[in-house]
This record gives sequence, C-alpha cells and structure tokens, in this order.
Amino acid sequence: MKNKINSINVVSIFLLALTSFMIFFTFFSERTEIAGATIQNNQTTNEIVTQEKGDNKKIVQQGVVTSSPDPLPGHEAHQSVPILRLQGDNTIYEGTLSFIASKPVEVQIIYRNTTSASDSIPPQIPKKFGTMNIVPLPGEQGSVISSLVLPQYAEEATSFAASIPFAGNGLALHNLEGDEFVATYTVVANEVGPAERADDIVNPPPPEEEEEEEEDDDDNDDDKGNNKD
Repeated sequence: MKNKINSINVVSIFLLALTSFMIFFTFFSERTEIAGATIQNNQTTNEIVTQEKGDNKKIVQQGVVTSSPDPLPGHEAHQSVPILRLQGDNTIYEGTLSFIASKPVEVQIIYRNTTSASDSIPPQIPKKFGTMNIVPLPGEQGSVISSLVLPQYAEEATSFAASIPFAGNGLALHNLEGDEFVATYTVVANEVGPAERADDIVNPPPPEEEEEEEEDDDDNDDDKGNNKD
C-alpha cells in the first residue's frame, strides 16, 4: 500500500514539475517576442518616411511620449515627438489632435509632396514672393515644408494643453528651443489618400523674352522722341 502511495506521489510531483516548466517556457517565449518587437520598434523610431502606404483607414491613437532630437535635416537642435509619420505614397491625414505637455510645444504639420507630377525638383518660386523653408529628405525621398502652429496657452501655466484640427502628410509635437518634454496625446484622424497637385506659380518670363521686351520699350521711346521733332 505504501509503495502505491509513493508511486502516486512521484507521478504527481513529476506532473507538477512538467506543468511548471511548460508555464515558464510559455511565459519566457512571450516575453522574448515582446522584447524583440520593442527592439524592432525602437530601431525604426528614427525613420522619417515609412515604407507603408495609406489605405484610407481611420486612426484612433493615444500615448504618453518623451521627446528626442527632430529627425529633419538641419533641425537636430530642436526636440520633437512624431505622432503621424510620413508615408511612402504621400498619404494625407485629416483629423484632430489633443494633448497636454510639460513644456510649451508647437504642433508641427509637415507637407511632403512639394514637387509637380512632371518634375523631380521643388517648384521654383520667384524671390519677389518671399521664401519658404523647403527641407530635402535624405535618400532622395523628396522634400518637405514644416509648419509650426503655436497654440495660445494660459498665462503662468504649469502644463500646456490644446486641441487643434489639422491636415497634412505628417504630424508631431515640437519644441523650437530644444527643451526636452513629456506629453500625453490623443489623435483621431482619417487617411484621405494622396493629394492631387494644384500648383499655380507665376514664374518670370525667360531672359530672352525680357531682353526683347526691353528692346521694344527702347524702340517705342525712340519713336516718341522722333514724333516730337
């Protein structure tokens, strides 16, 4: 009888040990997958343009985030938190962003597709119209224009909150002074697809035409002078 009881105890201990091992193995495997996914996510954090393409989906996203140097070339002294990244097909996002930040931040709206369908370089804008800060992206991925929208914060505020509508190819929270910050945000947006180009830029006439116009003006002045004589 004692031998039978001892056999049952041994079997029970074995089954208990096997069950514990299986539970530990399953838990360890899941943690390994999560760690791998986290590492992969961190490795792609600094990508300016993702290889994804928009599929006209609705985005409902929340997060608590800390800032890092702005990834745009020439803007490394600024701090930013990308929220909606530039996509490979120039997808446009349209929606609303609400946030609370520990420092005064701007809302950075990025416009990527600054070239016409038939030209690979940004549009040539005459100087008389002023200038825009067009930033070329690395890897021949085109260029962008970055706009900074500064919300009206309450005076003597200790936290900085706002809610704004937006439309653009990318969205971020941004600090122009380079101050590190933490923020919590909610964004609700739709991917509305790539935009159709509708450029309307008045370009100056070519140099040859300008010379011809100047010669015509000189001839007209000579004719007027002869008529007076």
